[in-house]
Amino acid sequence: MLINLKTKSSFLFLLVFSLASTVFADTFGAFTGQINANGINVRVDATVGAQVICTLAKGELVEVVGEVYDWYKIRLPVEAPAYIKKNLLECNNVNADFASQPGKCLSAKVIKDRVNIRLGPAESAWILGKVDKATVVNVIGDEGGWYKIHPVYQSYGWVNKKFVNKEVVVLQKQDVLVKAADTAKLGGQLIVEGKISPYGIVLWRKATHKLTTSENKIYFLKGDRKSLDSLNYRKVKATGKLISSTAKHPIIQIDIIEALN
Repeated sequence: MLINLKTKSSFLFLLVFSLASTVFADTFGAFTGQINANGINVRVDATVGAQVICTLAKGELVEVVGEVYDWYKIRLPVEAPAYIKKNLLECNNVNADFASQPGKCLSAKVIKDRVNIRLGPAESAWILGKVDKATVVNVIGDEGGWYKIHPVYQSYGWVNKKFVNKEVVVLQKQDVLVKAADTAKLGGQLIVEGKISPYGIVLWRKATHKLTTSENKIYFLKGDRKSLDSLNYRKVKATGKLISSTAKHPIIQIDIIEALN
């Protein structure tokens, strides 16, 4: 089959552009950025007219995982809205103690692969990310056939680059993201990644598990035991508050914990 020069040139251009885009994506180094103004919009796409997911305040830290032109792709913050269909979950613990809401689901396990996480409780809502079978999600609300959840690790939004300052610490292959416990104040939020395993009682607290980072730093975890047990020996991302820094290993009260593999 004959190919004219114009068609051939167009094909070569597309091939070179595709290869360049692939190389660029592979060489991007994820980093922790800091928002430099108040009321900054996180959008569903890398355009000014895209729907707003949530807003960020000056000084907030964000995990930047990609870029397109003047925009950074970030993992969604904990305050971002996120929804998942109830029939795609299996509730693994309920709030039996809360008298006004007996049986309220607090966390649940995804029972299918490639499940959509959406911006609102509707099939037409924007897809923020996807999760696979056995991922544990934290449930914070009930809206008909949907649960409102904390955003999962694989949920993303976009922020204009001019509102994000780069910090010195660079993340390598999503290895560790830590607001260091060595400098954090009690009650301050920490985000750590590593492998979770059972531990036991620590200093009379119900810290039944430990998390070991790739740098062999150990954190004790206090939280719902059934949810933590369901993630034993897996790599996780844990978000919570520092409740003790006087012991050999910091103790974290878990707010969100997500499986990364």
